[in-house]
Formats: sequence, structure tokens, C-alpha cells
Amino acid sequence: MRINESILGVFLGVSVACSGAVCAADDGFAPGGTAENHTQERYPGMKIVMDAKISSPAELNFYSTVANRLLGHPGTRLVIVVEGPAITAFAKANYLDHQGVVDSFADLANKGVKIEYCGNSVAAAHLRPEDMIGLSEKNVAVVNPGAFPSIAHYETLGYVPISPAELERIK
Repeated sequence: MRINESILGVFLGVSVACSGAVCAADDGFAPGGTAENHTQERYPGMKIVMDAKISSPAELNFYSTVANRLLGHPGTRLVIVVEGPAITAFAKANYLDHQGVVDSFADLANKGVKIEYCGNSVAAAHLRPEDMIGLSEKNVAVVNPGAFPSIAHYETLGYVPISPAELERIK
């Protein structure tokens, strides 16, 4: 009996001792093992039209962050269509209240990102196209005829539409 108890004790000791060290390195522990790291992979030549549906100016920071990450891929061509009630952040009269986020969009425009303001959102905010900030002298923002026709237009030019609004709500 003593030998069996000793063997049982050895098995228990080994299983407890290896549970932290060996099992952590065991790829079979989790379904599919360990994920492959592709975080440094870059996709060249993307053409994206981003639908920035915003209800508050604070949400613009999220879109700016996503846009800058997309620009990390070589040759990316990006259009951002800003729509929603917070379009007022881009009104000249409101620049000082929203200077940080507006300047981040000006930086995007200077990097070649085309920024468009939804004409319907501008009108709904009782603003006119001439009330809106141009963002960049070399790549001036435009007030379009509406977000949906503009996005559809870019789709016909081969741009892929994305709408990070749902991602923003999840975080």
C-alpha cells in the first residue's frame, strides 16, 4: 500500500507542479492553440470611404484614430464623410470650442484624406456651406449633396465603405 500511495503522491505532485509552467506553454490547452501575430502586416493600396455618423463631437476623436491607423497601410486612399448632428463641430463659429478634434481632421486632410460634410446634416444644423471649416488649403473639405449619394459615388469608383460607428459604441 505504501508504494501505491507514494506513486499517487508523485503523480499528484507532478500534475500540480506542471499545471502552471508546462500547461501554459501547451498550445493544445486552448482551442486552436495560440493566435498568430500579424499586427505588423500591411495591406497596400486600400481605397476606403468611411461613414462617420456622429452624434457628439467627442466621437470624432475615435474616427480620427481609426483614420490614422488606416493611413499606416501604404498607398491607402481614404475619404471620410462626416454626418449627423455633431457636424456643428466643423462650423467656423465653433472652432475654438472643438479646436483639438478639428485640428486632428485638418492634419488628416493635410495627409491627403478627403473630408466631406453631409449637405443634409449641414442644412439640418441651420448652417450653410460657407459656414463650414475648409480644414486644408491644399485639400479643402467639401459639403456634398448628402452622405448616401456621396458614399454610393465612391463605391462606383472602387472604394469600400466602412462605418466604424458600431465599433465605437462597443469599446
